[in-house]
Amino acid sequence: NGQVIGVVAEAGTGKSRLCFEFLERCRAKGMRVFEGRAVAHGRNIPFLPILDVFRSYFGITSEDNDKASRVKIAGNMVELDQKFADTIPLVYDFLGVADPQNPAPRLDPEARQRQLIGVIRQIIRSASDKQPTVTMIEDLHWMDAASAEFLEHMVDARQGTHSLLLLNFRPEYRAEWMQKSWYRQIPLAPLDEKATAELLTNLLGNHVTISALAAPIHARTGGNPFFIEEVVQNLIETKHVEGTAGNYRLVTAVERLEVPATVKSILASRIDRLPEREKRLLQTASVIGKDFAETLLSEIAGLSTDDLKSAISNLRRAEFIYDLSLYPSVEYAFKHPLTQEVALGSLLTERKRKIHRTLAEAIERQDPEHLDERAPLLAHHWEESGEVLIAARWHRRAAEWVAKADLGAASRHWSRVRTLLPSLPNDTESAQFAVSACHQLLSLGWRLGLAPKEADELLEQGQHYAKLIQNSAASLALTMCHARWRMGATGESAEFLNAATRCHRAAHEGDDVIDQANAWHQLTDAFSWVARFPDAIQLAEQGFRQYPRVEVGDSWFGLSPQCIVSMWHGSNLTWAGQITAGFSEWDRTRRLIMEDGTLEVGVYLRVLANFAHHLSGDAVSALDYAKEAEVLTRSVGQPPNLVALSDVAYCCATSISGRPKESIDHARRAVEIFQSLEKQFLGVALAYLSEAHLLSGELAEADDVAKEAIRQCRHDLRGNYEVLAHGVHARAILRRNGMSGADAATEAIAKAAELIERTGARSWSPHLLEWRAELAQVLGDETLRNSLILQAAKEFDAIGAPLQAQRLRKEKKA
Repeated sequence: NGQVIGVVAEAGTGKSRLCFEFLERCRAKGMRVFEGRAVAHGRNIPFLPILDVFRSYFGITSEDNDKASRVKIAGNMVELDQKFADTIPLVYDFLGVADPQNPAPRLDPEARQRQLIGVIRQIIRSASDKQPTVTMIEDLHWMDAASAEFLEHMVDARQGTHSLLLLNFRPEYRAEWMQKSWYRQIPLAPLDEKATAELLTNLLGNHVTISALAAPIHARTGGNPFFIEEVVQNLIETKHVEGTAGNYRLVTAVERLEVPATVKSILASRIDRLPEREKRLLQTASVIGKDFAETLLSEIAGLSTDDLKSAISNLRRAEFIYDLSLYPSVEYAFKHPLTQEVALGSLLTERKRKIHRTLAEAIERQDPEHLDERAPLLAHHWEESGEVLIAARWHRRAAEWVAKADLGAASRHWSRVRTLLPSLPNDTESAQFAVSACHQLLSLGWRLGLAPKEADELLEQGQHYAKLIQNSAASLALTMCHARWRMGATGESAEFLNAATRCHRAAHEGDDVIDQANAWHQLTDAFSWVARFPDAIQLAEQGFRQYPRVEVGDSWFGLSPQCIVSMWHGSNLTWAGQITAGFSEWDRTRRLIMEDGTLEVGVYLRVLANFAHHLSGDAVSALDYAKEAEVLTRSVGQPPNLVALSDVAYCCATSISGRPKESIDHARRAVEIFQSLEKQFLGVALAYLSEAHLLSGELAEADDVAKEAIRQCRHDLRGNYEVLAHGVHARAILRRNGMSGADAATEAIAKAAELIERTGARSWSPHLLEWRAELAQVLGDETLRNSLILQAAKEFDAIGAPLQAQRLRKEKKA
């Protein structure tokens, strides 16, 4: 049966060595072994360790071009199972070797992700049917968010297979899949003094003088095996012990023996004692990273082939590096990350910069077909080389590439662009960098959070540079991004509407149709936020006829205006009592999301669809959309605003599924996030939380939260959600106080009716009739109650909510 084993230990305790030895034994037994590793600089590179694993599975090496890679992928997949043939283009695309003659089908990003995960799960299961397999992923503590989601599916896929997933990581790493029954964790503890003595005996021999070393070495190293080995190497090299391997004796009195206070100082001394050629090569390798390919090292080392091989051999003998892979390409690794760190720190600044520059140029030459994937790494090397303009270009490319999978990583790259601005030339390109960085950071700020002072500085700086290059579109975009951030920070939707109205007017005073389409998007957006549904619907339909399709690169928010307006149009139609038409419009939204590749919009679409199913009483579909929203949220790096929206979606789904206690938990988590981020959603979450309390019978809590929701929704102009809060308030009063609460309930229902009329949120009309029916029942007017129930059922049918109508008719018969 499939197993997942996690080896957890502090750095230097031996987890990598243990896993290496285990894999060597597996290979010796003829088992298939696949490997991937996360690296410290890879946190901003989506899927890096996962791509390593599947390239390993397909036998793809750095020497394979795209065509050769496709041949290997196709051959392996068809050999496993003929049914994989149709999904081969999708795997090509995922592994970055797309076939221009046979491209992957255009899918909704969520559907693409789901299908890809399904294919990979099947590959894992099918591969193990033929023979046992072992997959190892190393250093999970450095794993990016996109890889973490794939890893969860890889863990699930092991159950019932003849395969082992071996993982290692440091103690700070945590993941939900660790609760699976088929997961086992192996902690590696530091050595105690007795074990330290045994290791010293193994390394130095059993001469009587060696036993005296155990206590001082254990005290200084804390029992860390790597640190112990480094102390031993230092003793040998400094002639404090003499002899041959396994047969040394101490020649310096223990009381005069100085064990360095830190292993870093030991490593620094050992590196300094190396011959100049070996020392320079080790330093050069340290710039590449913990692992390095011989082909890349040879290109930047400046050594002849014979000198390179000789120097590498000497470094291996001295145990600074070890062989990582000999076939199909030769790769090496530092014995420990600390060795690389110390070697890197020993480089003088000017030489380090030169190596970074040479390395960046070599990577660009060696891997020209995958430069988007390499962009974060190239940005790092060019920045370290001091070439700030080139670094800024690569940071921008990295930000644009990573944005679809990890918004947080995109924000970090744009922040680096902005940090580099003072060092850039005073020219148009630099000004464009400044405008883009300020614009994108403001745009990401309302998703990830941004301090008011920084938001204002971004607006001021961006507007300054936009004016310098006379870019009016950028100026409008910055204004709207800042207004959008402010709405999230304060919940004040009215200010956002005012800004959108001004931008719409300004754009239409010019003749740039792209600016006009973006302004149309923003004003439709604003009308939707403040629940002016008839205005939003009219503007949306007018714009679809008037404006051509705007590409993502020309949009103000990095999101196609037509895509966002279509999403809002579907939502506004559902609120306006045209639920079937709303879902039909969302079919267009899905097509646009598929074309744009914007997973983030997919989350909003699922949440809005979930709200619509909450209105229509479809618990199954509401839950499906909540699950899809959660999956997509993980796919874009789990920004907190989307995490909270997913919780609201689960709140809606579980409340109408008869699980109000779960609903309360989800809503509370969302409220906690929305109190400091995306505040315009706070009233929404509170309204649904009040309903969850009502359904669970917690009437006092329901009433209190409903009043808070009413205040917040009124502040934010979220009239459609304020309707729900008034409905909860009315029912909570009736259920607590009976007839004595009738007057207050009547007033609350009247306010709800007024809001429905003002906003155009007709989907609440049948719910309103149901609330009035409950009031009539409390007042003892059963005839009126039955009449209102029947009328509500008819209106539910009319708006496209047949499940609600069926429920009411069943309740009346009962």
